[in-house]
Formats: sequence, structure tokens, C-alpha cells
Amino acid sequence: MTDPKGGARILPTPPGSPLPKARFFVEPEKLSSDRAILAGSSYHHLKNVLRLRPGAELVVFDGAGRESIGVLETFQGENAIIRILGDTERATESSLELTVVLCLAKGKKTDLCIEKSVELGVDRICVVTSERSVGRLGEASAIDRVERWRRVAIAAAEQARRTEIPVVERVQRLDAFIEMGKPEDTLGLVFTVGADPDPPATLRQRYPSTRKVIAIIGPEGGLTREEIEVAGRHGYKSVGLGPRVLRTETAAIVAVAICQHLWGDLGRKPPNLPVKD
Repeated sequence: MTDPKGGARILPTPPGSPLPKARFFVEPEKLSSDRAILAGSSYHHLKNVLRLRPGAELVVFDGAGRESIGVLETFQGENAIIRILGDTERATESSLELTVVLCLAKGKKTDLCIEKSVELGVDRICVVTSERSVGRLGEASAIDRVERWRRVAIAAAEQARRTEIPVVERVQRLDAFIEMGKPEDTLGLVFTVGADPDPPATLRQRYPSTRKVIAIIGPEGGLTREEIEVAGRHGYKSVGLGPRVLRTETAAIVAVAICQHLWGDLGRKPPNLPVKD
């Protein structure tokens, strides 16, 4: 099959069909209809860690929806040249447009939250500072941290075999993010710990046609009452995560999984796959 736009050939890839295990992100400008160029850390990983040699099959994706199967053709200097065999048509992106807002956590907990959120299919990640956030970032430190988080997002997308890489926004304050407002067609949720009159089980009944969600997850110690009230005044609904105290990274994973289960692609049968008895 040929791409109607005149690009690479489309390879039939039924759900569940095996693909080469080696998978690499490549910048869109380095992926054409017939060639891809891997450089930097991807080149190092391919050549020195995996020790792939010319003739090896692999998968490349541009983070914007295109995924291609190729063959390692040769090495040129610090570049690996990939010959593209064709593009795949696999559905690994959720129909839910999900933004996750993570309050800055100490150590590498934020890294873990980002990694698992990407694996679960979020589209956009916003890291914010709140009243109870542990630590603050200076401007230079924040820029470096965002670059690291973007690398974490790329690695997680590679591992999860996603075709798109979520956007990682610059760090800002939670109150500033909330006060920017949200689109009218977007459901805003604030996930909190403790009993709540609006548990997750009721959300799909109340908002059955939701296709866009912004999910705010608090820091260690949770959001303050004032922060929750400010979010409520801007149209955000409070959602309970149960009576137990959860670690920040656990709360993030649970919140994203709830959203994908209610409105996304978790728990739904992939097309063309039989249901087991």
C-alpha cells in the first residue's frame, strides 16, 4: 500500500503483530520517505549498547505520529543511516486528549511521574509549584530540569511504543496555571485524597462525551484548601482518590489511569482482536 500523500509505503501491521525490538526517536527533519539519520545518544545506544550492525531491522518514530520500519544501512561518522522500508499504521495513541499537571516533588519523583504518565498515554505535561511543593527551582535550574524531563518523556515513549511524544511545558506556579483558565470543551479535575462526594465511578455518567481532560495532582501533603477552592472557582471538579494516603507518584499513576479508563483506551478491546472467554 502506498501513502496517498506520496510518502513512504504503508506496511500492514495488524494489532498484536510483532515489530523489531529496537526502537528509536528521530527528529522529524531527519526522517524522510526513504531515509532516517540517528545521531547523538540514539547513535551511541544503537552502535555501542545494542551493537546493531548493518542489515539489522529497527523501528524509528518522529514523535508526531509517524512510525517507520527500517534497516540499518551504514555508519557515517557519528551518524547511523537507516533505509526506510515503510510506515506502520498502529493505533497506540489514546482518543482522550489528556493534560496532566504535576506539582513539583522532591528528588526524582517527578521523573517517575512523567515516565509513567507518558506510558499511560498523556498528551501534555505541566510541572507546577504549589504551596506545599518541596523545594523551588531557579530559572536556570528549571530550564535544565525541563530538558531532562523531555528526555525522560522521549525514553518512555520509545519504551511504550508510542508514536507521539507528549509536550513538556515550562515550570510555573499552580495558581498561575489555574488562572489562565481552560477551554470550555475541557473537563478540569483536581485529584485529592479522602472521602469525596464525586468519586471516580460517577464521572463517566456525569461527563459521558468528554474528549479533553486536564488532571491536577497535588504534591506531598496534598493541595491546600485554598488551592482547591481556587481551582473550583475556575471550573475544576474535585475527585477523590480513596481514604488512604498515597505517595505523589502513586497518585499520578492512579489519576491518569482513571482518566484513560473512563474516557480513553484503557480497558477497551483493540480492533480486530478476539475477546477471550
